[in-house]
Amino acid sequence: MVKRLGEILLERGAIAIAELHTGLEACHYNGGRLGTQLLKFGFVDEHALLEALSEQLDVPSVSSAVLRRVPDRLKRLIPTHVARRIQAMVFEKRGENLGVAMTTPRNPAAIEEVISYLGLDIKPHVATETAILEALTEIQEYPTETADPNRRHGRRVRSAGTTDAWDRLWKPPRLRSSDLLNVKQKKDNGNNPLASTFPGLSPIPKSNRAAATRPLDSKAYRQLLCQADNRDEVGELLLRRASAILDRCFLLVVHTGKIVGWLAKGAGVVVDDVQSFSIPTETKSVLSEAGDENGFWGRIPPGETNGLLTSTLGDPPPTEIAIIPVLVKNRVVAYLVGDASNSRTPNLHREALVDAAQKASIAFEVLILKKKIVS
Repeated sequence: MVKRLGEILLERGAIAIAELHTGLEACHYNGGRLGTQLLKFGFVDEHALLEALSEQLDVPSVSSAVLRRVPDRLKRLIPTHVARRIQAMVFEKRGENLGVAMTTPRNPAAIEEVISYLGLDIKPHVATETAILEALTEIQEYPTETADPNRRHGRRVRSAGTTDAWDRLWKPPRLRSSDLLNVKQKKDNGNNPLASTFPGLSPIPKSNRAAATRPLDSKAYRQLLCQADNRDEVGELLLRRASAILDRCFLLVVHTGKIVGWLAKGAGVVVDDVQSFSIPTETKSVLSEAGDENGFWGRIPPGETNGLLTSTLGDPPPTEIAIIPVLVKNRVVAYLVGDASNSRTPNLHREALVDAAQKASIAFEVLILKKKIVS
């Protein structure tokens, strides 16, 4: 069973329990990765964090010092706006093999997207979110780069994996020249207010994301879904709707024969741990029993994979769990998983979550149709 990042850091003596609690609360309040929050607070150095991530994900790591020295010709092999979105960049080339730094090196969807641009064998390495994004900001971009993401070195390359509609949604769109312009980022002026925190722990900077990540009622959810223009936005909106019902929840995506972690929201659930989740689709678990639109709601049966689901939700372990599938054309493409322990009206809450998943399904189908139109 994959260990949680916080557990590994504590076992290694890299952080104290109070520092872990502050990092977890920062994730709950501001969103984002636990490792990134711990780095921001200065609770852990990059070397210790990379060692823990490498142990958790079972892949080699690459440091910010190495990424800063990477020439632009390698950084630009993945279009910069895509590299920022999936947090991945090429850092070395040895023959026909490319070393790629990623925050999600075990995610088959992210790997497939990288391969669709490169057309070569890649070796994923884990790197911190901060190191990748800082290295990408130093790229000198040229708007005259090719607009065809599948053309490299004067030849077309074939994307890996299956070619059905859902998998195509996880493949990169064609680029326009305007997409290659620098993305302007707001600078921190140092005047961000501090949020309250547990007594004795470090204060947490208030994020500008707070209003954009609060739970949604059904009406706001429907309105925002109509405006969603990419798969991650639909997933984030579904989690925001679910967080109005569940204290903590995450999304798993079904892709190329695997069920892998995607997004997370709530107190105690850590996106770093969610994205380390990966099992073959044929693995027997409670997910297998949640294939119809009504899903599963109740005490989770014993078993290694089922235990992994509950541990991914964080501490304390849930006494009951909700699993609601997201279907596209009667095929399960994702699972919403959440802590249902505190639900006093399980039938009504289950109906609300099923309704939210169904609306997300429609939004995904709309995106698939849009992708067909522009392809």
